[in-house]
Formats: sequence, C-alpha cells, structure tokens
Amino acid sequence: MDDRKNKIRVLEDRVKILEEENNALSNRVEEMLLLNLINESFESITDETVLLQSVLEKISILKNITYCACYDYSSGKCICIVQYCALLNIEPCQGALLFSNELIEEFNHEPIIRFKVKQRPDAFNFVHTDNLFEPNEFLALTFHTRILEKGVFVFISNGNSAATFSTDLHPFHQIIQIVVEKWDRLCLLNELQKLNHELEDRVKSRTKELQQSEEKYRQLFNVANDAIFLWEIVNEEMIGCIELNDAAHKLTGYSLDELATINPFMLIDDKYSEKEKRILEKKFLKPSSIYKATIKGKYKPISLEVHTRRFSLLNRELILAICRDISEQQAYERSIVEARNKAVESEKLKSAFLANMSHEIRTPMNAIVGFSELLGQDKMSENEVKMYSDIIFKNSMHLLNLINDIVDYSKIEAEQVHIYNEAININELISELSINMISMLHNASKNHIDVLTHTPLNNSASVILTDGTRLRQVLSNLINNAIKFTDKGFIEIGYKVKEAFLEFFVRDTGIGIEKEHQEKVFERFVQLRNEQAVNVGGTGLGLAICSNLVEKMKGKMCLSSNSGKGSTFYFTIPYVVND
Repeated sequence: MDDRKNKIRVLEDRVKILEEENNALSNRVEEMLLLNLINESFESITDETVLLQSVLEKISILKNITYCACYDYSSGKCICIVQYCALLNIEPCQGALLFSNELIEEFNHEPIIRFKVKQRPDAFNFVHTDNLFEPNEFLALTFHTRILEKGVFVFISNGNSAATFSTDLHPFHQIIQIVVEKWDRLCLLNELQKLNHELEDRVKSRTKELQQSEEKYRQLFNVANDAIFLWEIVNEEMIGCIELNDAAHKLTGYSLDELATINPFMLIDDKYSEKEKRILEKKFLKPSSIYKATIKGKYKPISLEVHTRRFSLLNRELILAICRDISEQQAYERSIVEARNKAVESEKLKSAFLANMSHEIRTPMNAIVGFSELLGQDKMSENEVKMYSDIIFKNSMHLLNLINDIVDYSKIEAEQVHIYNEAININELISELSINMISMLHNASKNHIDVLTHTPLNNSASVILTDGTRLRQVLSNLINNAIKFTDKGFIEIGYKVKEAFLEFFVRDTGIGIEKEHQEKVFERFVQLRNEQAVNVGGTGLGLAICSNLVEKMKGKMCLSSNSGKGSTFYFTIPYVVND
C-alpha cells in the first residue's frame, strides 16, 4: 500500500514537473512568436506611432494583457503617446489613465514598477467609457530614446480574467529594447530625411541664387560698354578666347568661334616692329597691366586701351582683358595738339603782324609828315610841289588801305559783316576794274604788263543779285596782289558760268606760290616772302578777308599756282539773275 502511494506521489510530482516544463515551453514559444511578429512588422513600419501601436496590440493579444500604453513623462506630467485596450472597440482607445505624483516621481528612480492595484488604489485612476475593465495588476518599464528623454511602457491586467504577469520580465525587456532600437532608427532616419530635405532645399536655393547671380553677371557682362575678352593660357602658351561679350564682338567684328583658337598676339597691328610686339606680349602676360595698342579688327585697325588681369579658376589659367576703343579719344587729342600748334603759330603770326603793322603804319606816316613839312617851305618850284603832293597822296592811300584791312578783319572776327544783295552788272564791274588796273600799273611803272578780261555773258544775263560792294572789294584785293607780285607778262580778270554758280578769277604771270605754302595764304597774318617779293608791304590780312567775304556770300575760294610761273585765284558765288 505504501509502495502504491509512493508511486502515485512520484507520478504526481512528475506530472507537475511536466506541467511546469510545458508552461515554460509554452511561454518560450509565445515569446518567440511575439518577438518574431514584432520583427516582421518592423520591416514595413516607417512611423514611430504606428510602430508603438502595432507592438502594444501584439503584446496585448499574445500576453493577454488588457491595457498597454506608452507615456512621456519628461515634463513632470504623463502624456499619452499611444495606447491599446483589448476590451474597447473604439480606436484609438478612449480611456484616460491619470497617474499620481508619487508614481510619476517613482518613474524617475525605478526602471521597473510592479504592484497589485488593490494594494495601491491611489497610484493611478483609469477613466473609460465602459465598465468592462477592472484593473488588477500594474507593470511599468521606463526607457529613453534619441528624442524621448523619459518614457514609460505601462501594462495593466484585467481583474475579471485569470491572467497575471509572469515573474520573468525578460521578454518584456527584450521587446522594449527591440522597440527602442527600432524607434531610434526611425528617429534617426527621420532626422536624416529631414536633413536631406533641408540640404536639398538649401542646394536648390543655392543653385537658384547661383543661377540668378550668373544671369545677373552675364547681363552685366554683355551690357558693358567696354569690350571684355577671357583668354585661356596653358604653360605660358595662349590657347584661345573662351568668352567675349557683345561689345567685343561689335568692336572687333570677330565672333567667339573665330577667336576660339586664335592667339591674341596674332591680332597685333602690323605697324609695330617685332621688338614692339614682344614688349606688348610681355605686358599681356603679366599678372596685371594697362597699356595702349592697335589691333587688327575684322574690318579695320582699332586703337585700344587694354586692362589685363591674370588669375586661376577651376585649375585653369585665364587672362581677363578689358578693352576700350580710344580711336575718337586719340583723334580728339590730335585735334587738341593741332589746335594748340595753330594757336601758338597764330600767336607768333599775330606778334609778327603787330611788328609789321608798326613798320607799315610808321613808314607812310613818316612820309606824310616829312613831305608835309617840305611843302611848308617858301622857296619850292611847281614841279617839287607836285612831286611832294603825289608822295603824300600815295602814302595816305597806302595808310588808308592798311586801316581798311584791319577794320574789315575786325568786323569779320566780331561777325559784324553783313551781306546786302543788290542788282549789279558784272560785265561793267569787270570793265571798270580793268581800267583801274591800267591806272594802277601806270602808277607802279608797270605799263608793260598787259591787262586782259573775260566776260562770256551778254549785258542782260550779266545783271545778277549779289553784294556789289563786297564783290568789288574781293576782286580789288586780288588785283592789288597780282600787281604787287607780277613784273612781266599779263594780268587777267574775268568769270565763268558753272551750273548755278559764277566762278570769278584773277590770273597773273607773277612769281607764283610754292605748293606747300598754298593752304596757308588764306590764313590771317600770313605773308609769304621770297627774294623777288621783299618790299611789297601789306598786312597779311587781304586774302583772309577775301576768303571770309566769299564764304559770307555762300561761295568758296581756292587757288592754282606754280612757283615762278604765276597764280590764279578762283572764287564762286551763286548765279542769281536779276529778273
């Protein structure tokens, strides 16, 4: 009997051991299944809230835990992140779990808190819409993540069921560790994605700014008035132009394609010697330089002021050349120099003129005063009186002509000369001037010189509208010069009809004018002297006055002359017939 009891007792112990092993194995399988389900769900979850909701739901189902939740107590108050309640069908769970301050403080010091709700009824208060749930056992496991400083997982079993928490909390720790690691990875991924988006936005913004900046400088580059070239250089050898603006193309006529493989030194103008070209090349290759040079444009040579700057960009050696067309500036500078030279020459001529005027005025005045005194003597013959009177008259006329020239030119300079057109018969004028010329030649003891006239128009066609006084003055002046400088041959006065103009001329066979001096004779104060015309006198204003008067009458004066063979002075005036 005792043996039988012992056998029964052994069998009962064996059954009990097997039940415990079975329960342990069941729990282990359950834990492995839970961990496997959680790991599988992690593959597709990219949001931490969804992650927590999924984990809590699986724990609730497999562990038969009625209420599962995750709270944030970083601020001293518990804020629900996500919760799951198996007995409440409404999602999300509408229940509210309110923790006491003592329990929250306990979260700060204890990683695991576990108690029967009946033992600590004031630890928390659970408010929900149904009365199906009666809290039994409370379990809290604290944790922290990258973004959550203080967090706690809360599990509450249902008092209406027989389920209780296992004494072994290792599975919970494993699950929480897996969740926290996954949470951290999600947070890290989210941060990386956020940083990536921010970086992409910054790159887009910076790219847009660079594009706008490039467009701005491209516009400034192209609208610049100066020509801008960008040349590439490799091992001190010029490769070609890689960029030029619109002003450069307009100035030189070359396109970028035409300059892409051209050495800029090939554009140096041929007027420079080889030595000068080498000097310009050295200046161009310096780190920075400013110089002037003439280059061969596509259509014409161009004078430039060149500013160069050498620099490196993206492992490329470049030379920026900014060029300004100074052709007009140089022309202006030349005109300034010419004007200065003319002013200096004019000043010299004026000084010479004043010195000459002093002599020209003093000479006839001395003759007038001297011979006037002689006329006052008592004993003089009739011939002497006549001779002295003639001398006084001639010197008075000479002085009067000098004064008239000075007064006329002063009026011209002050623009006080006006042209008054009237009807005048030019045939009669030529005839009258020829008679006066015969008289003047007689007085100058040049009776051997012939006087010729040329009047192709008849009397009716020779009556024109012009300023007769000024026309007479110009012709008289030219006749006086012809008489002065002609010692033999003839003097001819006349005109020709040339379309809408009359061309008057005075031709002589005098000493003539050398070709290099012909342009100067119409300038003021100019007197050409040679061995044959030393004592002819005059102010040097006569031809200048004539030229200005002809221009006032809307004509032009010129001359044709050969030294030693004579001269012909021409001038034109409009041919307007008097109706």
